[in-house]
Amino acid sequence: MRQLGAESHQTLVERARTVEAATGEWWMLFVATYPELGTAPHPAVEWLSRGSTAGRADLLRWVVAFNRPMLRRPDGFRTILPDTVVHELAHLAAFRLYGSRGHDAAWQSVMQRMGFAPTRTHTLDVTGLPGVQRRWRYQCGCGEVMLSTTRHRRIEQGQRTYQCTRCRQRLVRAPQERTG
Repeated sequence: MRQLGAESHQTLVERARTVEAATGEWWMLFVATYPELGTAPHPAVEWLSRGSTAGRADLLRWVVAFNRPMLRRPDGFRTILPDTVVHELAHLAAFRLYGSRGHDAAWQSVMQRMGFAPTRTHTLDVTGLPGVQRRWRYQCGCGEVMLSTTRHRRIEQGQRTYQCTRCRQRLVRAPQERTG
């Protein structure tokens, strides 16, 4: 495992503390917007050590979790704070207020009332994050498709073929780009 330098580690610690503090501040804004949330405890913050998800809300444990490896990258930090923080807190609020689970109309209305677009996913490049499979370029009649390492290996070993869900043509490996 690659070790972070002292400066990078310090930056990561500072960013984590910033996200944790902002989560508390945003929760107070939720309570100000929805006074009926005032009886709910402040959500706990946890950190995910791997994967491509920027955050997660645990409705039963009253916890929001954020992707620590994403904090190392400036674009990840900017996505987690404030977008992902508000997104996950909106799940808790919608659950408490309406019994909502997921990205339904109740969650969307909470996001909009807090001034955020109700988007489900981030657009960050997750290449290289721990727990994220490499993607392999394949092509068909209508364009390119990215396949997981698992599917790529099945094709390479002759165990499976896959077809495009749009044009129904068999997927074939895209030509490799030459560098250097």
